[in-house]
Amino acid sequence: MELIDALPHNLKNNPEIEKFLNGDFQTKTFKKGELISKQDQYNRNIYFVEQGLIRSFYYENGKEITTKFYIEGNIMANSDTLFQNNPTRYNFEAVEESTVKFCNYAKVEELCSVSLESANFSRFVLGNIITQMTDRISSLQFHTAKEKYLRLIHENPNIILRAPLGMIASYLGISQETLSRIRSEI
Repeated sequence: MELIDALPHNLKNNPEIEKFLNGDFQTKTFKKGELISKQDQYNRNIYFVEQGLIRSFYYENGKEITTKFYIEGNIMANSDTLFQNNPTRYNFEAVEESTVKFCNYAKVEELCSVSLESANFSRFVLGNIITQMTDRISSLQFHTAKEKYLRLIHENPNIILRAPLGMIASYLGISQETLSRIRSEI
């Protein structure tokens, strides 16, 4: 999926945004298992997943805890670095070979001064990041493991085929045994 296709209709045909997307964004393909962003670093890039599957995760007591999956059309960023200027706590890893477009967030901020439409592009990016965080917090606070699993397969039906079950269980905050039990009940 192309980034221009993911934009709201009112932003797609803007020449300034199109020039920005073609000039300031870079494209890179990451191999399965390759880290795109590493914890304890200052990564101020924003990423758009064109193709593939990426996860964010952190380490807790020597275990990898998956916090989010990103599929085609998703925007991702280390919000702890973008907004708090702290080294990120999270890693981004390609779960399968993945192609992403990316640019430094400072370029997005510069674009805001060009026009109202350009500022709306920035709001689109930020809105995407904030919505993802809010959805994740809500899921952790208010949903059972089964509800989280059903929501995951509703929003990303092929995730079960693309991500290892251990990563999915970690994302849901449950053991693989509990995930197997939930899957057998459905």
